[in-house]
Amino acid sequence: MTDAEDVSPELPDDVPGARFERRKRAIGLVAAPVAAVLVAILDRHGPAPALTALMTLAIGWWLTEALPAAAVALVVAALAVVLDLAPPKVAFAAFGSPLLFMFVGAFFVAEAMKVHGLGDRLAAAASRLARGPRSLLVALSGAAFVLSAFMSNAAATAIILPIALAAAAGTSPRYQAAMVLAIAWAASMGGLATPVGTPPNLIGLGQLRAAGYDVGFTDWVLVAAPIAIAMLIAMWLVLFAVFGVQREAVTLRSPAQPRWRRGEVSIAIALGVAVLGWLAPSLVELLAPGAAARWTKAHVTEEVVAILAGGLLFVLPGGAAGKPRPALTWDEATRIDWGVVLLFGGGILLGDLARSTGLTDTWGRALVAWTGASSTWAVVALCIGVAIVLSEATSNTATATLMAPLAIGLASATHTSPIAAVLGATIGASFGFMMPISTAPNALAYGTGRVTMGQMMRAGIIFDVVGFAVVWLGLRLALPLFGWG
Repeated sequence: MTDAEDVSPELPDDVPGARFERRKRAIGLVAAPVAAVLVAILDRHGPAPALTALMTLAIGWWLTEALPAAAVALVVAALAVVLDLAPPKVAFAAFGSPLLFMFVGAFFVAEAMKVHGLGDRLAAAASRLARGPRSLLVALSGAAFVLSAFMSNAAATAIILPIALAAAAGTSPRYQAAMVLAIAWAASMGGLATPVGTPPNLIGLGQLRAAGYDVGFTDWVLVAAPIAIAMLIAMWLVLFAVFGVQREAVTLRSPAQPRWRRGEVSIAIALGVAVLGWLAPSLVELLAPGAAARWTKAHVTEEVVAILAGGLLFVLPGGAAGKPRPALTWDEATRIDWGVVLLFGGGILLGDLARSTGLTDTWGRALVAWTGASSTWAVVALCIGVAIVLSEATSNTATATLMAPLAIGLASATHTSPIAAVLGATIGASFGFMMPISTAPNALAYGTGRVTMGQMMRAGIIFDVVGFAVVWLGLRLALPLFGWG
């Protein structure tokens, strides 16, 4: 349901780039503090030199992954107090943001899906729909796309890859390369469709809400899901063209699936409750505007729904006959990635401080002066482009943490829509298609040995360019319909 594994993907020693990653982390551990001190000296007449230094330190460690991302977030909060940027109650209150609990509830559902194998059932069902090599690639990557809207992209990739490799056994190396890339990239894109699909989405939403813009679950889906689907279709076309996917002898078999187990039924119920709850404010507004709609919007919030739906899993049955157990035990629940929750809190704190000190406005004006961007869609193009470039070098979460506040500053400096700018930056942060080190799905795909570095980079740079156009055009068409463009 989230892309937790993208925070710091670990590469096997035999993957090209692993040695580079280790050196990058060692250099970053020292270079980031040095850079922070230099920035503070150079920016001593700026609006908040201490905050500029702290952001330089955090971004340096996040980009180089010198320390665990969650540890950096906690250090940020502590240093914010030491540097007199915020009192303790303010600095650490960011880790209690309501949106964090949307993560927690979503993680509970995703963990239960892994425990009971609901994702494997979906993957097997998708493979049974295939009638040829292209339809097999489409079906399996489509399954990865759907799964990643409800669990981490790395988990979705790990579920689908073995099925895809078995189905593609005996085919040409080019077809196998296209298949593993399709699974990895589709998992990265599927997270765009819902607010809970990937951490950057909630980071962007959090920054918009802090700036006074209320973008709800339904609003996000109506805008982002069509863009994600368009990206999926574009990916298929790119892979078909680059790898010449046409006639292949594929194995169109999938393991027989047992009848639905209690745990799977319980997860489906909890997921249904979550989706219905997230859609409820919009549905009530449509059917009964007025007091009922206002009450629903105020009380049936995304984080409340996520916690209630996740909490159902501790009540609904999950064991076989004679072996009673809930769909999710607390021991299983503690396996969720709490580090992402902490990382998100640190990002909220930095964004809040940047706004309150006027730092984002200063940066926005500087970027406008440097690039000449002045219209809404020039700013959106700038945000998407910078986010895509950063996403190739670091995690999507770190990219979004940097880009979302900066996008608001750019919009403020140009008096354009902050919603358009933040959505562009947020969606662009979930790219990273060129290298194994860009995302965990890429590393998993490369680890199969079916795709070379050269193949990934050639197809990835084409897809980055195509994706940039798809995202920009999608936002250009959709946002004016909501009055946001």
